[in-house]
Amino acid sequence: MHHGLKQALLRLALRDPNRLAETAGAILWRVRQADGTQAVLKLHKRADRGNEAAGSALLQAWADRGAVRILAKDGPAIVMEWLEGPSLADVAINDDPKRAVVMLAEVAQRLHEIPILPTLDLPELPAVLAPVLDVHCAQSCPDPLRKSLKEASALARHLLNTATDLRPLHGDLHHSNVIVTDAGSRVLDAKGYHGDIGYELANAFRHPGALPHLLRDPDWIIWCRGIYAKALDVPEQRLAQWAAVKCALSIVWRAAGPVSDNPEADLLSGLLASAREV
Repeated sequence: MHHGLKQALLRLALRDPNRLAETAGAILWRVRQADGTQAVLKLHKRADRGNEAAGSALLQAWADRGAVRILAKDGPAIVMEWLEGPSLADVAINDDPKRAVVMLAEVAQRLHEIPILPTLDLPELPAVLAPVLDVHCAQSCPDPLRKSLKEASALARHLLNTATDLRPLHGDLHHSNVIVTDAGSRVLDAKGYHGDIGYELANAFRHPGALPHLLRDPDWIIWCRGIYAKALDVPEQRLAQWAAVKCALSIVWRAAGPVSDNPEADLLSGLLASAREV
């Protein structure tokens, strides 16, 4: 058994770990608590929990709005309630992608219906967007992608300079981070940012990744834009601009250095086109 896992189990009185998944920053385990009930142990690879350190506090603040219950926190370890049911990504892939979009919009609306006071220590969105504000392209970067990244960088500056509705944000609200349970939809895996409300559903345009052709359909982008903008009460163009900026940010993050090429280059181009055409 991994040393970090063994320590977490002992400190948090957990047992019977069953590995569920691994992300870039954490490993998730299904475990049993002392009373025998199931839970999820999310063991972060960084002791400070990386870019999700603030997210658990925000989820706790949203406990009455459909966020997953945080049962315990200890260093790199987070214990969450076990959620039984499909994700909205599963709903989109196996059932009805439009239904999944509507449900995601309803989740976002519920989280933000009454803004919570920004008393949490959350990273500010300008700091999060720093990589796309100062993007660097490799010599091998195709000209269309280079042009798109430059346009997205300018959009990011514009959006940050014109933001008026600043509030705590989930920061990564998309289909895979919402579980549909018998008791209703439950949100998990918040990053926890503070910034423009229009950013909140920006990453949803990149999900679910298993439906790449649908995500790149201009009519689909326009339809989603309308649903999400209404839920957040923001102009459609502003939401479309945030979607393009978030796609560019993800491209820059994955490059981990000067950008050369990326399979989402065409998605970024499509999102920028949608933002120009509103």
